[in-house]
Amino acid sequence: MKINKLLSIALVALTFEACTTDATNNNVPQQQTSEQKIINTTENAYDSTLLVKLHAYTDTFALEIDGDNIDCRPLFPAGNTPEATLKSEELYRWWALSLDNGENIAKLAKRVAEDERVQYVEFNERLEHLGEDYSGEEAGTHVATRAIQAEMPFNDEYLCEQWHYYNDGTVYGDVSSDHTPGADINLFPAWKYCTGDNRVIVAVIDGGVKYNHPDLAANMWVNQAEANGSMGIDDDNNGYVDDIYGYNFNDHSGDITFDNHGTHVAGTIAAVSNNGIGVAGIAGGSGNGDGCRIMTCQIYKGGTATSTENIAAAIKYAADNGAVIINNSWQYAKGSYTSDSKFRQNYSVLMDAIKYFESNAKLPGVIDGGICIFAAGNDAYNVPSYPGAYYSNICVTAFGPNFTAGSYTNYGAGANICAPGGENTSWATKICSTSVSEEVDYDYYYEKGTSMAAPHVSGCAALGLSYALKIGKSFTREEFQNLILSSVHDIDQYQTVRTGAFDFDTGTYPTVNIEYYKGQLGAGYIDAHLLLMQVEGTACIYIATGKQQSVSLDNHFGDSSERLTYLNVEMSATEMAKLGITTTPTIVDGKLQIKCTKSGTARMSITAIVGGTVVGGSDNMGGMEVTREFEVVARQKIAENGGWL
Repeated sequence: MKINKLLSIALVALTFEACTTDATNNNVPQQQTSEQKIINTTENAYDSTLLVKLHAYTDTFALEIDGDNIDCRPLFPAGNTPEATLKSEELYRWWALSLDNGENIAKLAKRVAEDERVQYVEFNERLEHLGEDYSGEEAGTHVATRAIQAEMPFNDEYLCEQWHYYNDGTVYGDVSSDHTPGADINLFPAWKYCTGDNRVIVAVIDGGVKYNHPDLAANMWVNQAEANGSMGIDDDNNGYVDDIYGYNFNDHSGDITFDNHGTHVAGTIAAVSNNGIGVAGIAGGSGNGDGCRIMTCQIYKGGTATSTENIAAAIKYAADNGAVIINNSWQYAKGSYTSDSKFRQNYSVLMDAIKYFESNAKLPGVIDGGICIFAAGNDAYNVPSYPGAYYSNICVTAFGPNFTAGSYTNYGAGANICAPGGENTSWATKICSTSVSEEVDYDYYYEKGTSMAAPHVSGCAALGLSYALKIGKSFTREEFQNLILSSVHDIDQYQTVRTGAFDFDTGTYPTVNIEYYKGQLGAGYIDAHLLLMQVEGTACIYIATGKQQSVSLDNHFGDSSERLTYLNVEMSATEMAKLGITTTPTIVDGKLQIKCTKSGTARMSITAIVGGTVVGGSDNMGGMEVTREFEVVARQKIAENGGWL
């Protein structure tokens, strides 16, 4: 299994300690020149703002150059933050300098850097939206049959079109060459255990989410102090006025501008499930007000680029207002950074904001830090985009409904995990979710992209935390990230060939070799049910339906499992019926013998003797009786390694 980032954290940290300035401890090189304080270039930067980090916190900062006063403002409003926190938290040392048009920003940066109070000067970079060109089709064009809809676990109208949740290889019951059974996040079995919890808040740092969409409204985070307060007043004193559903950092206003992309992302995470309309969200609840909540942190307007300043402010806002997961579909320009050390070496405001979220976004009693999830990028490039590729962030690549990598996805070192992002071969291969329409009050669209893959991981993370709340489990941030990145199955085995674009000369669809994706898409593709089982601490056994299986128990009883003495396999008639098992499973030659005729999940327990052929404790010397409970997961198609990497 390759969980590249998490397994190398200690080594990377040691390397940084030895080779870079430690901004956290404020150790600044004694001979630092003004040029050394400038941490990036004017390329792809706005010419109207400079971002400045001071050596120490101050509530006032004024700057005069050539007799002119520069407009200086704190980058992050203090609000009701205690003074001790203001002095200890690095983010409050950042200031924004507004410049008049016509000033030479590079020359001015050098002058600002000469001030002894200044630690770093940063040009305010543009960051790109990751949306594929928004040409998706409107959902509902393809009407599902009642028979298929009746088989769905919830009554949402378009749930049967969300193959990315549970893919049986068909489109409305007809076998599809574009769809492979199991190419999904295995969500339906997970919903049997948990559907969400409204205490879990996910911030969508994207275009503005349509908060009054009938399939999202009940699951939107609402700032009650502002909702019940006076317009134009910062009722909760958090530094933002009228931030009822979140904040528009692009316009510096509480007025959210509805956006297709952000609304589509939000629906995948937590559209209201089982409400009789539209789509279901991964952590959208059961229709009883129990879905995870979406906080909209708008950084884009109309698909235009945004700034480092806006995004950093949005990340901090999310942490300060209760979000514990952030979903990010934005990036630095392709190729801007090619290593973690180059990204981190100057401790930019964005790096400080991400560190702040990791440390300060908490869900008390469940997780002690925030989870940052990023799309890998849509450049079909062998380097994932930054900051997603940075080792402490979860970077998500994309696959389509037949397990092959999305033709657009970035990949390579720095990518952590793969999730459904859709493909462009037809409407049925894209991701169906909520959207915005100019013609009607609400809408649903099919789209593709790593922007669609990332919210699948965010939704699974939200579902996992919801289940932890339900069963009383608690994790550190690092522990929960490890659970996410190990709740996967092998994606590499499917990266052999892909059907290419139609060739008019030959009149055929040629095949394209895609073996270069192997080992480049992350640890594997995410499984929502497996994540919940790992949160619970229950092992899973994966079975392909329709044929007798002989399953090794090495993963569960150790590498010597075949030499153990097994006492029994217990599985109730009710549990057997769930999987269409007609003959009670047994152990033969140390392997589980089982045949499932139906897809689904069920519980069984297996008891073995460890340390002998009989149980000790009487006149004899013997072994210890060990019983393990398992979740049996039966599907039409499973990974060749039995579901484990």
